[in-house]
Amino acid sequence: MQNCRRFRLLICAGLLTAALSGCGGSSTNDHIPSTVTIFYSHSVVFRNHSTFTMGYNGFGQLGDGTLTKREIAVHVPGMDNMVLPGAKAAAGNEHTMVFGNMSSLISTWGYNLFGQLGVGSQVSTNYPDAYSPKPVSVWMHATVSDIAAGGYHSLAVAGDRLYAWGYNGYHQVGDDTTTNATSPVLIITGRDGEDLTQFQAKQVAAGGLHSLALLTTGGATPVNYVYAWGGNAYGQVGFGKTSFDTYSASSTRPKRMTFSEATGTIEQIAALGNASLALEVQRDILGTITSETLWGWGYNDAGELGTGIAALKSSSVPVKVTTFSAVDGNSLVIKKIATGTNHILLLLGPRDSVASDGRWTVQAIGNNFYGQLGDDTFTNSSTLVQLLGLSGLVQPPVITDIAAFGTSSFALINGTWYAWGNNNMGQLGNTVDTTSGVPYFKTPVTVKF
Repeated sequence: MQNCRRFRLLICAGLLTAALSGCGGSSTNDHIPSTVTIFYSHSVVFRNHSTFTMGYNGFGQLGDGTLTKREIAVHVPGMDNMVLPGAKAAAGNEHTMVFGNMSSLISTWGYNLFGQLGVGSQVSTNYPDAYSPKPVSVWMHATVSDIAAGGYHSLAVAGDRLYAWGYNGYHQVGDDTTTNATSPVLIITGRDGEDLTQFQAKQVAAGGLHSLALLTTGGATPVNYVYAWGGNAYGQVGFGKTSFDTYSASSTRPKRMTFSEATGTIEQIAALGNASLALEVQRDILGTITSETLWGWGYNDAGELGTGIAALKSSSVPVKVTTFSAVDGNSLVIKKIATGTNHILLLLGPRDSVASDGRWTVQAIGNNFYGQLGDDTFTNSSTLVQLLGLSGLVQPPVITDIAAFGTSSFALINGTWYAWGNNNMGQLGNTVDTTSGVPYFKTPVTVKF
């Protein structure tokens, strides 16, 4: 009975939260993935080729075989040999996904009431159908190259094809139904009847109730397209008028986005809780980056979409979040994007640097209620701010990776994982402060293993 109550309460609270708010590099031995979801209270990292998790564990989303909250990162048994590049992990609302390099197997664990683990089980309130505290296997029958975890749904690219499964109440699976999918569904048709198998899938991203994919024509002169589908309450799928209450319709199948002002190529996508991002890159004839524009659309809750949309307003038309001009090899460009519920982290480095050399840096934008921007304040920002609190580290601080989980942020600095933002469930890998009543960190603290 206690488990049943927990399920009902979390379902109601989670779906309501999803409807209102939603939601988000490497070294040789360590990696944290960029991901998105709705209220994130757990995190997942790779360390020494092994998988570690931390935070809330009420549905087994930490994968250690228990339902015990962990304030120190715990090893996930069997999830080893995660060699980079090629391995990746993603943390959804209450479920986790991992795959190794050159593998056709995705391992999942945690909450499964809507089939988001992808193992084909019938949903119920009984273990193991409703949740699994240990990894289960999803065979994709082709090499997996990307994954994403949304509120209660999952996405993957395998064999250059696009797959989705899990909760489908807002069409986020993209198969023109609202039937939850307990196994991966191959997405082959676009919203306008377009044959998506003519393209190669490159990337996926998942918001709270919507999905994104980056598809390419391939070949010597490839053309990339962004497709969006699912919940559109805030215009995050890219259609609707300008007033808030006209965005309610969802996209039943993937819809191609248009970027009327973009003249470069979209090379990366990302999703916040109720917003979407696309990175346009301009290159010269030699392939050298000359400029970058980060486009955003959907809900601008706390300035995360920049100044092109007023805070607490929405746009179904992409606006410029930020731009970078690369006049020479020392000009900063975006190396990686990481997204939380309503904040964005950017890993920036000189254009011509292929590895972090002490000049790479982290900047952030958006909601800062929990200190997740890392600038030693709790002030939201609609412009990029600099990560602070690095003066006490070995200089220069070599930053090689970033990630964002809901209202928490991570960076790999000098070979050690650091975190800042919300730690109310121990999701930063630090003991929760119950004395001050403020379990937040405004600047980086060491993740404990």
